[in-house]
Amino acid sequence: MYLTEQELKGQFEALSRTAEALRSGRAGAEAALSGVRSLCVLGCGSSFSLAKSAATQFSQHTGIPAWALAAGDLLVNFPAYKKMLRGATVLLLSRSGSTSEVIRAAARCKDELGCPLLSICAREGAPVEALADWSLTLPWAFDAAVCQTRTVTNLYAAALGLACIAGGDEMGLAGLDTLEEQAARFCPGLEEPLSALAAGSWTKAVVLADSGMAGLMEEGALAFKEICRRDSNHYHLLDVRHGPMVQIGADTLVIAVCSSGDRELQRALLKDIGEKTEHLLILDCAAGQGGALPGIPVALPDCASDDLRAVFALYCIQLLCLRHAIVRGVNPDEPEGLDPWISL
Repeated sequence: MYLTEQELKGQFEALSRTAEALRSGRAGAEAALSGVRSLCVLGCGSSFSLAKSAATQFSQHTGIPAWALAAGDLLVNFPAYKKMLRGATVLLLSRSGSTSEVIRAAARCKDELGCPLLSICAREGAPVEALADWSLTLPWAFDAAVCQTRTVTNLYAAALGLACIAGGDEMGLAGLDTLEEQAARFCPGLEEPLSALAAGSWTKAVVLADSGMAGLMEEGALAFKEICRRDSNHYHLLDVRHGPMVQIGADTLVIAVCSSGDRELQRALLKDIGEKTEHLLILDCAAGQGGALPGIPVALPDCASDDLRAVFALYCIQLLCLRHAIVRGVNPDEPEGLDPWISL
């Protein structure tokens, strides 16, 4: 079994431990979050995609302004962001806790602007932990494989948990505890339909998703590039009409993560996409509401929110990428020219 597959399939056990860590460390997290007046979330690569979800979800839960920045952008263009960052708390998301851009940009935020630093990292004793004023370390979620699977899911869940704590969303926080149990029922049924789809004749992929889960699904699109070496992009659902639709054709796999929002707007878009490609996978957060949608349906588990259901949507995408890599004869553990983390 490939290392990527081992870690992919171990992510839900790790999520239970992450939920427990949030519970046991809640008092410290509440203290760290109590003074937040605005929040900047930093990351690189996959973690930057997660930062977009983390920022959106934090604002949605609290009403506090939050935004994401690529740590490399901040490092290169630090003076341009100074006014934007004054008075902000900075949340760092990192697998290794050692990525040069994150460490150097965060240090400047702290030293030059006095920004409090919070971190979520998957490796104990990492430089980011020493730099932060508050940290949550998830060593059970660390991925040794180059392509992240378990780590991104747990970083996402931990940041979502912080948003729930800051916003007083007890139902959302409790929902994290149910993910492993839900996965035991949901995941075994995916092998057959996703393996069949992985063997299809598509050559590129588009992932569509909105709201708080959009950043996580952007990471899902990145998984196609890294795990099975297929060109891929993420767009918001209705935004795909504004240009990207012209690139969707018979050789395009489209994965739409449909929210619990307006079903008719989503249905109309999917109908148009279905006329351009037969490779249309629907990962549905609200199956059974308002009738069936076009495409191959997968009903996501009944969780407390779409943001929690998105964890299962990402698992579907990761598994599909893995199976497609095997079909193509591509080693998912050895993406050419990619390192687990970057040192400048």
